[in-house]
Amino acid sequence: MKTYQPKNYSFEDAAHLLRRAGFGGTNEEVKKIQSLGPELAVEQLLAFSDNDQTGDNPHNIEKTFQDVLNDGGKIGGAQGAAVLTLQGWWLHKMLNTNQPLKEKLVLFWHGHFATGLDKVRNAFALQNQNELFRRVATGKFDALTLQVAKDPAMLRYLDNNDNVKAHPNENFARELMELFTLGVRGGYTEKDVQESARAFTGWAFKGGGNKDVAGYKTAEFVMVPKNHDTGIKTVLGASGNFDGTDIVRIVTQHPSSAKFMTEKIWRFFVSEELPEDIHLELVRVWNSSKLDIRELLRFIFTSEAFYAPQNRNNLIKSPLEYVIGSLRAVKANLVLEQELTLVNLLAAQAQIPFYPPNVKGWDGGLEWIADTTLLNRIQFIGAILSGKMAMRPRYKKDKQEKMPPQPIAGMTYPLGAGTKETIDLIGQNFLGEAPTGVLRKALETFAKGRNTTDVAKGLAYLVMISPHYHLA
Repeated sequence: MKTYQPKNYSFEDAAHLLRRAGFGGTNEEVKKIQSLGPELAVEQLLAFSDNDQTGDNPHNIEKTFQDVLNDGGKIGGAQGAAVLTLQGWWLHKMLNTNQPLKEKLVLFWHGHFATGLDKVRNAFALQNQNELFRRVATGKFDALTLQVAKDPAMLRYLDNNDNVKAHPNENFARELMELFTLGVRGGYTEKDVQESARAFTGWAFKGGGNKDVAGYKTAEFVMVPKNHDTGIKTVLGASGNFDGTDIVRIVTQHPSSAKFMTEKIWRFFVSEELPEDIHLELVRVWNSSKLDIRELLRFIFTSEAFYAPQNRNNLIKSPLEYVIGSLRAVKANLVLEQELTLVNLLAAQAQIPFYPPNVKGWDGGLEWIADTTLLNRIQFIGAILSGKMAMRPRYKKDKQEKMPPQPIAGMTYPLGAGTKETIDLIGQNFLGEAPTGVLRKALETFAKGRNTTDVAKGLAYLVMISPHYHLA
């Protein structure tokens, strides 16, 4: 693929990049990216650091857990409240981060290495996994996969803590091949799964299940030698006294893995369609960089193919992208209880953080759009543009339980010198381009030449409920 080198890196170009490598951008954010040009813009988006503007995150899992116990609650209630706090913690990060690509990648890996609280039942363990994705989101894929294989949340979710030599459990080994590395048609056999399961015997975790905060926080990987099968295993044509580390190396370096992973990353960030010649280029970069996720993303985001007309506004936003992008676009500054309310709003749109429907994750695409969920999306826009949001308490005995809806701080809408400029600015802010055609006519009819803050708010509503706004 050729590198994208336009004579003029346009506002629309930069807006497209921010929609795909984040959750969209306000006019000011897009202009900053535009001023850098296509290559420096990507470098800035990939420049991750610990200073992501979310260090003052108000959602403290440990505090919530302990507060419930101190108020006389039971361990089940404490764990349930901790789950809600965990969800608020990640939503706060997505809403406030100055490194949106990092959180977009965490979302990608959460869907790829899908792990659910419905089975793990430990908010601390899922928070640790979420932070794992954040730390190594753009590292080497084999290293990431190995860390996930040893992660207590994954060990619990796919039953590898019950995988012992006397009774091998194949759940993790099967999903490692089918969903995490090789794909359904990745060239492995049932025998490969069985042999891999033997290699993962003895991989387990300890802790994570006592009746206090310390107990729940201490889940950690352990290798139990007496439960490990030390016999010779044969996997994908290789034989040896393999353990789980060897299996991860074998499957991530298999040719099918390069094809499977590059296609999945392309489909998440660019398009459901992947021409064969482009796929070959992606595989080449993946292999030559030794499975470097950052290098693949850099290659994709700086390519002509990424900016091709057919690859713009062709992906349906997930509920998380829709909700987070909308709130960031209006510069909403939510308080803790309002961020917790977002969990309810996301549930109504069929995507609850830390609750993927199964180990396959969310299907996405047209699955996001149904009669009910589409209506709930539109109602969400109406709710936030009303300027108020419901307040959800951390737990039942929380003093804020009966608080009425509160104003949303920081809400702003672009306002130009005249109606025409305001319509242009509104379109650019929410769609990444000035409105045209039927949508522009509808906006002009609504405005009737008026140019006030209330009119700008109404224009924003019409743009955000338009079909175009559901696309990234």
